[in-house]
Amino acid sequence: MVFYAVMLATGVVGMDVMPQFMVSAVIFLSSGRLMRMAAKKLPPKEIDEEKEKRKQERPKTDWDWMSQFLNWAMALIILGALALWIMKPVGVSIIDAIKQYKPDSHPYYSDHIP
Repeated sequence: MVFYAVMLATGVVGMDVMPQFMVSAVIFLSSGRLMRMAAKKLPPKEIDEEKEKRKQERPKTDWDWMSQFLNWAMALIILGALALWIMKPVGVSIIDAIKQYKPDSHPYYSDHIP
């Protein structure tokens, strides 16, 4: 993150060149803190026979599939947001670009194909 900040501060590259690097740096820097908070919330391990029986009766969650789904969903959301940010005209906010967009209300018909 410091490297990206130095690159921006010196003017070598602009913010429009490297948004994906900034997103990956923020995710990387915040992942350790999030994992520590989740580890603190874990309950202490106690062995209780009744709880063990109830746990065995429930179907197990497929965490591999869940993590892949979350990774793909977040990747698509980030790429979609970056695509919208790149496709909008320079100097126009996203809200103004959406307000100015008016799709054609009539279908296209042609008699022949040239």
